[in-house]
Amino acid sequence: MIKVIRKPVSDPGMDETAKNLSPEKIEKVIKWVLEKEADARLKTFVETCIHCGLCSEACHYYLSYKRDPSYAPVGKIRQTIWDIFKRKGRVDGETVKMYARIAYAECNICRRCSMYCPFGIDMAYMLNLVRRICCLLGVVPQYLQDQANSHMYTYTQSWLAQDDWVDTVQFIEDELRMEIKNARIPLDKVGAEVMYSPHSLEAKFKTNLLANIAQILNVAGVDWTMPSFDGWDSTNQAMHVGDNETMGMVERMHFEAAMKLKVKKIVTSE
Repeated sequence: MIKVIRKPVSDPGMDETAKNLSPEKIEKVIKWVLEKEADARLKTFVETCIHCGLCSEACHYYLSYKRDPSYAPVGKIRQTIWDIFKRKGRVDGETVKMYARIAYAECNICRRCSMYCPFGIDMAYMLNLVRRICCLLGVVPQYLQDQANSHMYTYTQSWLAQDDWVDTVQFIEDELRMEIKNARIPLDKVGAEVMYSPHSLEAKFKTNLLANIAQILNVAGVDWTMPSFDGWDSTNQAMHVGDNETMGMVERMHFEAAMKLKVKKIVTSE
């Protein structure tokens, strides 16, 4: 295994949970993910990779850290999924914490490396499995887990209640009318051409961005709407956590909102 030297980082989302994990629970979760959730791709990718390193130059982490091989895509796979296979899932909490640091903080799951791999190996798929294991064990960076929790309870990334969402839209519409006469931000317009789905932050911290897109849609004469009910937020932090259950709930709600409004297209933010 590659020898990794990292500065210690304190994160309650990983430190406290990793401390309380038993080897039995870790092995059970790893076995579940690899046997019940992973598919044939995993075995193919693991057995096909020849460790050539051609993926390295595609990774911005590798380049940013002075071409340290432990940050190369193949290096990250060796330190996580291959290590799990080698040790047959028999690892301790500190090792899981190391897996989490690599999977969450040293890889964006951007898949750029796969485009440079001569075999087309999907590194992101394998690191997503690592995230899934860490998620089920509760070893997730606290800030990211907080946002996933918000999706569970408020169906938005930023703990925004539905009445706050509607109030924000009405406020932006009033401001917009100072720029464009009779401008509208139509909510719940059934049969509109487009349902615009903003980023959660557009409704809480960056309302100017929502005002900008509303101005563009009004001037362009687009037939558009947004839902006043749950399902308007286009973000899904649970996907990044590896919480497949919450991720599915959020996406289903998003598309159900579009079907309820009978729109033809969904246009999302950033």
